[in-house]
Amino acid sequence: MVVVTRGRPTFADPIGMPDFQALYSKYGELSKSSRFLVMFNPPGAVLKYPNNTGTTYPARDLTFLCESAEIPGRGFMSSDLRYYGPSFKIPYQTTYEDINLTFLIRDRFSERMFFDNWMETINPSNKYDFAYRKDYIGEIHIFQMSDINIKDPTSLDPDAGTGLDIGQQRYVITLQQAYPVLVNPQPMTWADDNFHRLTVTFTYVRWVRAGIDAQPDLNGKDYKLVNDGSTIITPNGTKLPNVLIPR
Repeated sequence: MVVVTRGRPTFADPIGMPDFQALYSKYGELSKSSRFLVMFNPPGAVLKYPNNTGTTYPARDLTFLCESAEIPGRGFMSSDLRYYGPSFKIPYQTTYEDINLTFLIRDRFSERMFFDNWMETINPSNKYDFAYRKDYIGEIHIFQMSDINIKDPTSLDPDAGTGLDIGQQRYVITLQQAYPVLVNPQPMTWADDNFHRLTVTFTYVRWVRAGIDAQPDLNGKDYKLVNDGSTIITPNGTKLPNVLIPR
């Protein structure tokens, strides 16, 4: 048990079951790592590629096929500094680590083809030249969801006389200027009859909390909330609904 105090250390007061129950009633039950959604906004050049069904791949399908994801972290590069006595660290640059997303693969192998097409857009196989960066970067939106719908007590629904339903999303991370850097190998074996899965590693410039962080992107634009906060507009104009799961 960790007790946070201010000033001089004090002995911890006895903690009982009502204290733990109060935590749930104040901020809700524990968040579940299985409640997530991932939405892609790939570059237009990738969407122009036909897949093996003769049509372009609908990027929306990836939301339902993404089996595992990560909420990215953030760190600082720092240098040691010392004036007198012990040294200390001074941060000088923010760092963002690559993330891995794993997808289930359908029988047509369209998902594998989609990411192969994205890699082909970055560097065509028939030449050594790489494309301009603006032609292969996109956005990835990662949503932490909940089983429970909540309402905003600060706004009133004129029909029901209650707070507006703000949905099941709890936290939204947007990876800006993202693109794949590694399409991992897919093992094949006669020893089992499992589904094919594909893990793709993505890099990006930075991530922001949609609707929270006021940081502009590299083009000087920022995120906007419209429709009483029920819709998020990203810097490139993509509209993200506040409620993603029909109720």
